[in-house]
Amino acid sequence: MQGRDSDTRWWTSPGRLVQRVLTLDDTPHSIALGTAIGMFVGLTPTVGIQMMVVLVIAAITQRLFHFNRLAGVITVYVSNPLTIVPLYAAFYYIGSLMVDAPMSPAEFQERFEQTLNQGWQGWFAPLQFIFAEVAWPMVAGSLLLATLCSIPTYPIVKRLVEVKRGRQTDPAPDSIPGSPPEPPPDTKP
Repeated sequence: MQGRDSDTRWWTSPGRLVQRVLTLDDTPHSIALGTAIGMFVGLTPTVGIQMMVVLVIAAITQRLFHFNRLAGVITVYVSNPLTIVPLYAAFYYIGSLMVDAPMSPAEFQERFEQTLNQGWQGWFAPLQFIFAEVAWPMVAGSLLLATLCSIPTYPIVKRLVEVKRGRQTDPAPDSIPGSPPEPPPDTKP
């Protein structure tokens, strides 16, 4: 793998993901909106179909507004195999504060981890657990958390893209045409 372009494996680290989003070829508005939509979708209990959800949203809304689909697809990686247990526990905990929950947050986390440990043979167990047994607290908690996280995502990403592009396009002060050259520094004591 040596000698490969550092951008070819952008999905391998959060820093590369952020850099990839910030350097997409689109308007700052479109990139920021795509990132906010991806953040919203990524913070819902839809792991496994999140990229498709972003693309369906893009297809449905294409006549209303444009957003960068790749920014959205990249951003759904906020939920991944490393973050799924803490995110789903947070969804359930927040949701249990809003609606009646069938079990305590600690019981939920224990049962969820048990269903995940069943391997590929039990791939249906986590879905059944989430969508049949604890759906309302999960959905309520995830929608609140997704909303609270995706709203500030738009202005933050838009500003980051603008700043990154400003650094790339702003000429150095001494290379601006028509500006007087700076005098040499005074070396006399």
